[in-house]
Amino acid sequence: MKSALVWLSVLLVRAYAAPNDLPSGRIVGGGNAVSGQFTYQASVQYCLQGTCSHACGGAIIGSLWVLSAAHCITQAPALGSYQILAGVLNLNDENPERQVVRVSYAIIHPDYSGGNAVPHDLAVFRLATPLTLNSLVQPINLPDIYEIFEGNAILSGWGSTSGTEVANMPLTLQFVEVPIILPETCKQALDAILGGTPNPLDLEANICTGPLTGGVGICSGDSGGPLADAQGQKLIGIATWTANPCGRPGAPSVYNRVSQYISWITSSISV
Repeated sequence: MKSALVWLSVLLVRAYAAPNDLPSGRIVGGGNAVSGQFTYQASVQYCLQGTCSHACGGAIIGSLWVLSAAHCITQAPALGSYQILAGVLNLNDENPERQVVRVSYAIIHPDYSGGNAVPHDLAVFRLATPLTLNSLVQPINLPDIYEIFEGNAILSGWGSTSGTEVANMPLTLQFVEVPIILPETCKQALDAILGGTPNPLDLEANICTGPLTGGVGICSGDSGGPLADAQGQKLIGIATWTANPCGRPGAPSVYNRVSQYISWITSSISV
């Protein structure tokens, strides 16, 4: 039995069990970002025995704080550690603005169950030392509590660009403009994919993007990454899960709805 829904961490891609064998699809469908375009984008890197590599995306929300997905922590071996890479377009760039900062600790949302494709999949990383804010490193604004967004949004990340279950990880940051779809439309699309298996979508805690025509969406390595409004001014969502393989027709991309969690985020970063 193949899995229909999948989380997006490079470290360990777990799936939500469902009966359908899904066709391939394929940030899948995006293009190369340019320097300074996504100053709030971070690479959450998992480190083990002195080697660190990109595991998830993250959104810089303050000089000491990066918002990401909880499963980027719970799906990784506990004996590792984390660092944040910021200020680069290519993961191997050695430009003067490049910053690598060790993570001091992480706060996982208290209602996150640790299961697959569940709501409240959020974590805040507290950095050991503050990022130096400059032309390539800036926090993104948080939305107002319960703020609703419509129209298009901007997705960015270093996730797989592959249209198959074999990941193809880019070094250069990718981005794509995607339409926000109505919660009920998202639910109906996922119901069709799941074929009777319980739908894990939370209509309040999650937000979804299309297009449902396929070929565009989040993929492995995009977990925890930012979905911003069309102007790149406010953080709308944090990537969490999608259908497997990525970008298949009829499948939305699912994010944590950031405006639903403003009270928790602000209280977490005030400690």
